[in-house]
Amino acid sequence: MPETSIAVLFPGQGAFYGRALADLWDEFPEVGPLLTEIGDAARPLLGDSAVEQLLAVRTPDTEQLLREAPEALQLAIYAASTAAHGVLRARGLRPNVLVGHSLGEISALVAAGAFSPAEGAEIVCHRSIALREAGLGDAYMAAIGTDADRAQKLVDLVGDPLSGIAVENHDGQTVLSGRAETLDAIGRLAAVLKTDFARLKSPYAFHSPLLGPAAEKFAERIADIRQRPLEATVHSPILGRAYEDGDRLTELLAGHFTTRVRFADTVRELAGSGVSVFVECGALDALSRITGRIVAAPVTTVPTLLPEAGGAAVLRQALDRLALLGAVSAGGGGLSTADQLRAALLSDVPAEDFEAFWDGRGGDVRAFAREAYLTYLGARGDVGEEARTGVAAPQTAPAARPAGVAGVDRGTLVRQLADIYAEALEYPAEVFEEDTDLEAELGVDSVKQTELLVRVGNRYELPPRPSDVRPAAYNTLGKIADLIIASGGSA
Repeated sequence: MPETSIAVLFPGQGAFYGRALADLWDEFPEVGPLLTEIGDAARPLLGDSAVEQLLAVRTPDTEQLLREAPEALQLAIYAASTAAHGVLRARGLRPNVLVGHSLGEISALVAAGAFSPAEGAEIVCHRSIALREAGLGDAYMAAIGTDADRAQKLVDLVGDPLSGIAVENHDGQTVLSGRAETLDAIGRLAAVLKTDFARLKSPYAFHSPLLGPAAEKFAERIADIRQRPLEATVHSPILGRAYEDGDRLTELLAGHFTTRVRFADTVRELAGSGVSVFVECGALDALSRITGRIVAAPVTTVPTLLPEAGGAAVLRQALDRLALLGAVSAGGGGLSTADQLRAALLSDVPAEDFEAFWDGRGGDVRAFAREAYLTYLGARGDVGEEARTGVAAPQTAPAARPAGVAGVDRGTLVRQLADIYAEALEYPAEVFEEDTDLEAELGVDSVKQTELLVRVGNRYELPPRPSDVRPAAYNTLGKIADLIIASGGSA
């Protein structure tokens, strides 16, 4: 077991995008047989067309599946998480604890060996069929931008025992579930209170009393599926504890339909027990962002499948980060050193081009990495750069701030940057003032800051940073704005 304590998070509703399964199938040889096994198990329950959609070169996007094939969407979410975990496990990942979010608890139990991937697929299919057969009427789920206590007061004000809190994600987001009429009324109250309220992409009103009849049908359908002893710890945000071998898992899974998910409490408990790395095993990064809102640095979140960067590339980067922690085999499963570097640094660059680049500029990259490492040690208090190198850091006078760039004044540029950082970090834009220290005040770690600077560089068409320029030097939006202006960026 690695010295670093690691939790793997399995997401639920909404955790999918069109190429998620194809990205995995194309790049990781072990994924094909696993998805075939899942498809074969699902075919007798959902039919050929639903399974064929999932195994196509490009699966329909989430919106289309939600409208036309909600049962296939549930299977797709499960398949993406289970396949991503298969890649991580094949490379040696043995986390300290597994955590599922709603539907994700099925994937977590499969990952722990309680059920096979095929049995997990059967459970997911029976779950969807039970929901369809129950005929639940007009109901939905919605996220409201407040904590559970304030959300409960709004629910109590409307007074519907069949609607209420479904999920406690973090202090700034609670998920409600129930009858459309009730949630519509709460949405109107939220508008008056200037509180965010958004309907979620979920086919059913999960975790509400409305699902009582469906829970009974679900329990009947999966009663004969035999469970195996757990090979890993699975902590349930619904039960508020770890599963035990004495638990009747199929009964508990059916009970999830009507029980609240206390995800925030689980993350706080795990972080308090020493978990410092949370790996999101599935499509998108919703749980990574939520975890970042619950607990601050030095906790690290590692997403594995993101569409904008190419899912396979993101998973390889995740493997590289975990390899540095000793949690997986170095090299992501047989890659050459050059391929490892390309996957981590420039995954979209052809191998031949990267090799030529590395031959010519590899020394500069190594120098930059060394400089960044020394800065990190100094910030951590282990050793300053002067103590390590014997050379005092140069003292420079603050430069005058330029006025603007490409027709955009500096103040507008800072506001644009605030919007970029707010969207990426899920903070209100108002917290990003010109001189706000991103790391000290907002907990933006060096890895995330580097990713954001790359995003800013692409947005404003900046030239590559020189090897002696460190991300830590740009710890405020004002400094980043000055960098854009000095570099001749395009607005």
